[in-house]
Amino acid sequence: MSGDSPTVGLVTAASGGIGRAVAGELLARGVVDRLVAVDVAEPATPLPGGADFRRCDLRDTAGLAELVADLPAELSVLVNVLGGEQRPPVAPVTDVAWPPPEVWDDIIDLNVSAAYRLTRALAGRLVPGAAVCNVSSIAAAMPWAVSPAYGAAKAALEHWSSSLAVLLGPRAVRVNLVRPGFVWSRQWAAVDRAEFERVVADRVVLHEAPPYTSREQTAADIAAAVAFLCSPDARHVTGQAINVDGGATLVRAAR
Repeated sequence: MSGDSPTVGLVTAASGGIGRAVAGELLARGVVDRLVAVDVAEPATPLPGGADFRRCDLRDTAGLAELVADLPAELSVLVNVLGGEQRPPVAPVTDVAWPPPEVWDDIIDLNVSAAYRLTRALAGRLVPGAAVCNVSSIAAAMPWAVSPAYGAAKAALEHWSSSLAVLLGPRAVRVNLVRPGFVWSRQWAAVDRAEFERVVADRVVLHEAPPYTSREQTAADIAAAVAFLCSPDARHVTGQAINVDGGATLVRAAR
């Protein structure tokens, strides 16, 4: 990813906590010179310098086509952050173990298919040395009783990502994953802060040394891992997943 032309990256869900942190970290570390920040909603505060916001619903075929048509011919970094679950869901959920089929399909589409469609549309623009990083979840690596559909969707994203690493390897394009642990988010806010703190205390085995005191992970923690995987420092790293979870998956307890 060297040369006289500026390097360009794209980050989805860039108005959210993790997406915004990723955009800022990629620019601050010089991993890219410019960044296209994509989301369905305008950011609450201005994005960092070098980031150009594009409003787009990546699940809308026409909107995606319009976005792709306006993007640069070459991309050095693609980070698929978009995921989670819609709140409120597309249909009432009375049993999280057996959500209505339309809710299941919506979760799969949001966490897997949206990343597939965007990456498929941009694969030909990824230059040699480019990096793709997909944001997964520790839910992909352990039972996730609170939302089996979400865990299944992230597991599917990971399987596809490892296959993509093999497919794009001959073009010198790397594909990796970051698995966030317990990051306070809109999705968790729909559950309960007390429940979040209880789960963090129960699942996160690593205690931070002063001056840090929190055991939960932050958007900045996730962004640092993403930036590393997208940087030349990780030029021999592909098909890998980094857990940023304070050791939660070491316990591997079903949630």
